[in-house]
Amino acid sequence: MPRINLLPWRETLQKERETRFGIIAIIMLIFAGLVVGAVHLYMSGEINYQKRRNNYLTAEIKKAEEKIKEIKELEQKKQHLIERMSIIQKLEESRPQVVHLFEELVKQVPDGVYFTSMKQKANKIVIEGAAQSNARVSTLMKNFERSQWLTGSKIIFIKTEQLKGKQKSYKKRSVSKFKLEITQTAPPKKKEQPL
Repeated sequence: MPRINLLPWRETLQKERETRFGIIAIIMLIFAGLVVGAVHLYMSGEINYQKRRNNYLTAEIKKAEEKIKEIKELEQKKQHLIERMSIIQKLEESRPQVVHLFEELVKQVPDGVYFTSMKQKANKIVIEGAAQSNARVSTLMKNFERSQWLTGSKIIFIKTEQLKGKQKSYKKRSVSKFKLEITQTAPPKKKEQPL
C-alpha cells in the first residue's frame, strides 16, 4: 500500500478554520461593538430627551410659581381693597349717626338738666352733668330708653350737693350731680318693598 502524506492538507484545513474563526470573531466583535454603540447612542438620546423634558418642566413650574405668587399678591391687594371699601362704607353709614346723636340728646334732655362733659368710645357714651333734682335725672334716663338712637342707659353715680354761695335764705339750694352711660344704636333699616 502506498504511503500518502496528509499533513499539508490538514494544516491547510486547520489554517482555513483558524482564519474563518478569526474572521467570524472579528465580525462578532464589530457587531457587538455596533450593538453596544447603538444602545449607547439610544440611551444617550433618551437621557438628553429626558433632560430637555425636565428642563422644560422646571421652566414651566417656575412660570407657574411666579403666576401663583402674582395671584396671591393680587388676592392680598383685593382683600386690602375690600377691607378699605368696608371701612369707607361703615364710615358713610355712620356719618349721619353723629347728627342723630346730637339731635336725640337735645330732644331727650328735660328742663333743669345740664351736661358738663360727654365722652364717646365706640358706641358707648359717658355723660356727666348736673340736674335740679334726682327726678329730672330719672326723666332723662326714661327719655333715652324711648329713643331709637340711644339705649341701655345706666347710672354710674348720682349725688346731691349743696350749692355754695352767699345765699341767706332759709332753704339752701341743692343740685344732683350725675354720671351715666348710654349706648348709641341705629334703628333697624326698613326693607324696601318691591314695586
